[in-house]
Amino acid sequence: MSDAQQEVLRQSLVWLAQGKGIWLCSIVATYGSAPRPKGALFATDGIHRSGSISGGCIEDAFVDMLARGEHDAPLSLLDYGSHLAPDGSAFELPCGGRIRLLVERLEGDAASADLDEWLTRLQGGHPFVREVLLEQGKRTYLAEETMDPCEQEAPGRVRLSYAQRWRLLLLGISQVSEQVARLGQAAGFEVRLCDTREPYRRDWHWGPEQGGIAVEWCDPERFVERHATARSAVLALAHDPRIDDAGLMAGLESDAFYLGAMGSVRTSARRLERLQRIAEASQTQLARIHAPIGLPIGSKTPIEIAIAVLAEVIAVRQGIRLRDATDAA
Repeated sequence: MSDAQQEVLRQSLVWLAQGKGIWLCSIVATYGSAPRPKGALFATDGIHRSGSISGGCIEDAFVDMLARGEHDAPLSLLDYGSHLAPDGSAFELPCGGRIRLLVERLEGDAASADLDEWLTRLQGGHPFVREVLLEQGKRTYLAEETMDPCEQEAPGRVRLSYAQRWRLLLLGISQVSEQVARLGQAAGFEVRLCDTREPYRRDWHWGPEQGGIAVEWCDPERFVERHATARSAVLALAHDPRIDDAGLMAGLESDAFYLGAMGSVRTSARRLERLQRIAEASQTQLARIHAPIGLPIGSKTPIEIAIAVLAEVIAVRQGIRLRDATDAA
């Protein structure tokens, strides 16, 4: 998500540098079905657009509002689902949900300085909170760890969390891991990959020079221990027990939200037996492993397998249960 946010802020800075006034919309809350998450951004100079807060319907309606002279206030909140059109019909999403937006009317050097700081913090990758006080017109940036998670939103104050990137930890170079890396990066994940097999070095074709990632040549267990957090998915894609098992052992000791391993039903059963015997993993721990990895969509090619894998990772991240642990991929 942060890549999309960064692009909106970069384009907004370009418009401001051209002397244009812009409107920047942030999703503050969603109710019911909504196509974009909290924190999504949309900006317009009244004609051109950047980003998205819906499938297009809200963006069109918002630009129409601007043409009618609405939203000239420096800061305001718009509850799209309960807003009324001039003809009295209710504005609502095709999916029936509602979205609340923070609308900022921006222009000048002060706005550029604020967006520049926002963009710099996003690029830094460390979680932070942007606080906007509507009446005072004040914007501040706060370290997320200093915030009280139980503190309720106060009237006239909007707080949005950013730079909370989810991470894919890929074990082993393979055609599948390359496709997962490409899809994962496009989906906004931070992607990391490790291997120890020197002959495979020439088989990685998506390095930094191609816009991809560098391989971390290190022990898979230490790789997972170093990078795994509650926002990480550990994906064993090497088809090599020397890589997959070592990484999964560390994964079982981590708080990674997803563990998955590629292989057939028979291969997966043997792997679980090894982990139970060698690592003394409990049945509760082993139940965390999604194996065979990915949703059961009949995938055969590397790209199809990658789609199935990433779809399951996203579903688990969203708290959606799409299959029983015993289902085959």
